[in-house]
Amino acid sequence: MNGIIYIAFGKRYVDEAIFSARSAKAFTSLPICIFSDIKTGEDCFDEEIIISPEHKRAKVDFLSRSPYERTLYLDSDTEIKSDITDVFDILDRFDIAAAQDHCRKTSRWSLKIPAYAAVPYAFPEYNGGVILYRKGPALSAFLDEWRRCFYENRENTNGQDQASFRISLWNSDLKLHTLPAEFNIRNERLRLSLFDKAKEPGNETLLKPRIFHWHRLNEKPGFFSKFKNRHRPMKY
Repeated sequence: MNGIIYIAFGKRYVDEAIFSARSAKAFTSLPICIFSDIKTGEDCFDEEIIISPEHKRAKVDFLSRSPYERTLYLDSDTEIKSDITDVFDILDRFDIAAAQDHCRKTSRWSLKIPAYAAVPYAFPEYNGGVILYRKGPALSAFLDEWRRCFYENRENTNGQDQASFRISLWNSDLKLHTLPAEFNIRNERLRLSLFDKAKEPGNETLLKPRIFHWHRLNEKPGFFSKFKNRHRPMKY
């Protein structure tokens, strides 16, 4: 079975996940499960699993518990903008898929983590906010290693999971697919500068945004919204 999962806790992130799940339901009939510290009772979720997360990056602890054979994990701060059902066809040939992050190989992790520094620059970081994966021995081994690597480097990375994700993917036996940027648009500036200009007559789906991924997507536009930072600044 194919399905979508969220791992969200705390009111801010649960509210974001509800908004994202509702946007998904507008385009797909896929079942959706949320792992959370509270019961939301929202009909956009087909299943709710109560968890007791120990840190902000709880995905490393709970991705393996997905109730679906083929899973699309989404960060709470996402919005589905069109039908994404066929993305699961990728898993007919690959074990896992994600979009490349803006970072390739940052010195702030290379100087602290030898295993990160050892990975070639040409193998970039992958963003952990949109991850497509299928269950299997290779996937289980990868998730175990990612969890181990995350905790081993938790202090050096200030609790972030991107560095350990990159290391674990590089060292895994997974068949990895790189998702097009349409499936993980990280800021509104990118959408405006690239995707809205790429129109081809007779092919309206070309570069059509599939998933937005930045905070405050669930907020209603207001007078002060134009003064807010509507994209995630990249420090590297």
